[in-house]
Amino acid sequence: MATESANQNTVLWLNSIPLECGIIGLLQFTALPRFSYHQLKKLLSYARSKEKNVYPWMSYSVWLHIAKNKLHLSDEIAWLYFETFDVISDIEVQDRIKLLEMIKKCSSPKELDHLRRRVSVDTLKFILFLYVQNVPHISLKMPMMSGDEWPSPEAEGKKKSSEDAHLSFVKTHLSEILQLLSDNEQWIGAETFRVLEFLISGSPDGTNLYSLVDLALLPSNASDTGYSKDTQMFSIAQLEHWLHANLSISPFGPHAIKSGTRDKKNPCFRSDRSIGRVASNTLLSPVRCRTILLHKVSMQTLAKCDEGLHGNHVCIQNCRGSSIYLLAPLRAVYIEKCSHCLLVLGAVETAVTVNNCDSITIVATCRRLHISSSSMCTFHIVTATRPVIIAASLQITFAPYNTHYPALEKHMQQCGLVCGVNYWNQPLCLGTGEDETKVWCTLSPEDFRPFAIPFQLEGDTKENPCPLPPEYLDALAQRRQRTAEWYKTVEKANLSEEQVQKLKANVKIRFQEWLDITGHSKEISDLESSKHAATRGKPTSK
Repeated sequence: MATESANQNTVLWLNSIPLECGIIGLLQFTALPRFSYHQLKKLLSYARSKEKNVYPWMSYSVWLHIAKNKLHLSDEIAWLYFETFDVISDIEVQDRIKLLEMIKKCSSPKELDHLRRRVSVDTLKFILFLYVQNVPHISLKMPMMSGDEWPSPEAEGKKKSSEDAHLSFVKTHLSEILQLLSDNEQWIGAETFRVLEFLISGSPDGTNLYSLVDLALLPSNASDTGYSKDTQMFSIAQLEHWLHANLSISPFGPHAIKSGTRDKKNPCFRSDRSIGRVASNTLLSPVRCRTILLHKVSMQTLAKCDEGLHGNHVCIQNCRGSSIYLLAPLRAVYIEKCSHCLLVLGAVETAVTVNNCDSITIVATCRRLHISSSSMCTFHIVTATRPVIIAASLQITFAPYNTHYPALEKHMQQCGLVCGVNYWNQPLCLGTGEDETKVWCTLSPEDFRPFAIPFQLEGDTKENPCPLPPEYLDALAQRRQRTAEWYKTVEKANLSEEQVQKLKANVKIRFQEWLDITGHSKEISDLESSKHAATRGKPTSK
């Protein structure tokens, strides 16, 4: 019989990537029906019967048939779900690059569709992924609402974090989740239970990461989880109780870092003055749980390169008027409630998620860009999938990637990204409730400018490796020509030495005025004062 309280040492928490990067938001902001338990049970049964020879894998062809004929989804939405699951799945980097190279060679939509139909996913994990799409939407301005119920007076005005909402949803629906994965109403096999590791991680001591099955089989937990050595199965009732008793907010997530569970001896950033809360748990957590939090950074310039950032999950929250450079291969980046910021990111293995931001500029290479409830934002991106715009977003501008730094190509390789597959100007707008012309546009070529990383770093990348569209190349060429013509005009004017000095002084004054108006003057000052920032190459200002 399960005990009444959680094991004092066992700690279970939800993985952040499937929930922060995997929940698309379609069910919260569109009229699409939710994925019910019974619906997903039928879907699972159908997939098993159609692909007996390859189960537990399910091909996109089978999913597309189910999505269109059983769930009445469009081809576009069917692929969005399938692709999003692929984005957040643990796949070898070389396999990702191989697929992208094959996509590069597709010369027509028909060839691309044929390639997609050959892609397969783990069936049970994909079913679990579809189920958690039902997680209620958390508005940053309103109380939590599921869409199915009217908020109670007690809930009015209360705010819950996404971590709280995800935990509440999973704990409330543990019984359905376990029943969904198992063929037996009372028992679940160890290998089937292992599928839940897609969603849940755990530790016997809060430090060392264990697989969920190994953790459940520890002598201190085996009796509580109802494991039978004879059948090599767990009792679903006891397993549910054990999971419910031990599941809590992640000890390595943003909430824990804000509460003080962070590495104080090895802070991610160093600064001579207060810059808000910038903290990491790099030395305290397992590799896959490393998180860096930037919270309420205001009117500052911060920079970090590679060392200490590699593979981290980055959360940037409530920042204002700041320039932030994170030049490293990152696992995922979540940006929330930021305004008037410049964010220059390295390569992002999974997704850059932007929620409730305004007037920010992001420069990044990533696998997926997801935007919700944001306005007046500009994205200079390379993205291996179509950007997704959800819910009340306006005046979003997309532009070609416009920078480089010495380690860029190395970092992209480490994240399984290539420049030749880039959907930067093909966003998918869903549930925005607006004419698409009001939601997004591409940057005019006349307004396109290369962006210089203001640090001296080590590496082999000498120029932007991502090809620019012809119209942007032409605009840059015309600007260079105008600059050359200006120098020729000055040269032909035969100015005296006094006139030359006066012209230089006027240009310098005008340039300084422009720096002050745009805020770049303070940024330059911050860069000068942060030459000692912790990076392998010790960045210095130019």
